[in-house]
Amino acid sequence: MEHPPPVLPARHPAAGRLRTALVAALLGSVALVTASCSSGSSTPATTGATTGAPSTTATTHVSAAGLPPIHHVFVIVLENEGYAATFGNPAADPYLATTLTAQGAKLTDYYGIGHASNGNYIALVSGQAPNPSNQSDCQVFADFPTGTSIAPSGQIDGSGCVFPTKVKTVADQLDAAHLTWKGYMEDMGNIPARESAVCGHPDVGSVDHTQRAVPGDAYATRHDPFVYFHSIIDNTTLCNSRVVPLGTPSGTLPGSAPAGTTGLATDLASVATTPNLSFITPDLCSDGHDAPCTNRTGAPTSGANTDAFLSTWVPKIIHSPAFAKDGLLIVTFDEAEIIGPAADASACCNEVAGPASPQPGVAGPGGGKTGTLLLSPFIRPGTVSTVPYNHYSTLATIEDLFGLAKLGQAATTSATFGPDIFASPTTAGA
Repeated sequence: MEHPPPVLPARHPAAGRLRTALVAALLGSVALVTASCSSGSSTPATTGATTGAPSTTATTHVSAAGLPPIHHVFVIVLENEGYAATFGNPAADPYLATTLTAQGAKLTDYYGIGHASNGNYIALVSGQAPNPSNQSDCQVFADFPTGTSIAPSGQIDGSGCVFPTKVKTVADQLDAAHLTWKGYMEDMGNIPARESAVCGHPDVGSVDHTQRAVPGDAYATRHDPFVYFHSIIDNTTLCNSRVVPLGTPSGTLPGSAPAGTTGLATDLASVATTPNLSFITPDLCSDGHDAPCTNRTGAPTSGANTDAFLSTWVPKIIHSPAFAKDGLLIVTFDEAEIIGPAADASACCNEVAGPASPQPGVAGPGGGKTGTLLLSPFIRPGTVSTVPYNHYSTLATIEDLFGLAKLGQAATTSATFGPDIFASPTTAGA
């Protein structure tokens, strides 16, 4: 059996630069395969019936033509594994690669958009291409230089980590459309001196001391995309109420969380309390980044850790009223491996580099093939799609589902999720 290559040890403050240097050294030996977006096919399951369409009520938004009436989207982002190590090796993560793929749609040609981690999270919520600062995982929580401009496409120039207010995210779009969103961050606030329990991030201009896990707290700011935008963090009331701890499956939050704060388990109790967009970030153990883990004892492999997280939270999500009514769960990985024999910087879907970085994948055009899983009442169980997609496709699909304009490179990709994944849309009932 081929085992996944060793993962780079937990990213200490110099790890982003180390990863970049390692990639540069490997540039001559890493094979890069760029997938074409003009081809692909889908293979719906030949057995099993399409799950019945949920009843929906009138809403203030309309999904784009051809998409089902999905009004609650859940996104879970895992870490640093290519397709061959996860979906392609079911023994490593049987719950994800076997149990869940049998229940939904497996996207075999899905790609990250760059290396390292932070740029992928930023792309998922804003459509912004990687820049040199977030390609080094933003060791310093720094602003973009004064005078940075934004092209008509929405792409910012220059290099930085915390985007100016004029750069918008899907969260800003949802607020403007009177729809709801929340980011649920595992371990955020476990150690209040390390980061706040709500809207946790370093002071602007300071070193990010959450790059590595510590005993009892493995929250990583770089995996929380919302706090990298002044449009969100400058509105303290908004950020404190929308970027919150994940909490435990029973709903318990860190003791430092402000009164009235609710985690995912509590919010899933009803349709009314479930946000239209729930962005869920596991900690550095649960997302597969660290193995073995610093913040807890347990399984020594990344696949076992991600399976443990998914087997805890996915049933709670898919059995929630909002998911049963009109939900979509997306489980993806930020990027494929960046070093070692499985290193992959391939890309798809007309991805282009931003003006400040010639290569989104540092040593290639993208973040490599990761694969992705989708679950929904509108997806035929056992569906397999080989149509190329990437993180910009995920953002574009979310925006289409909620009737929002497309941001950044989400506007240029031609690969919004389509009929290769979703069953024929059903007319919403009363």
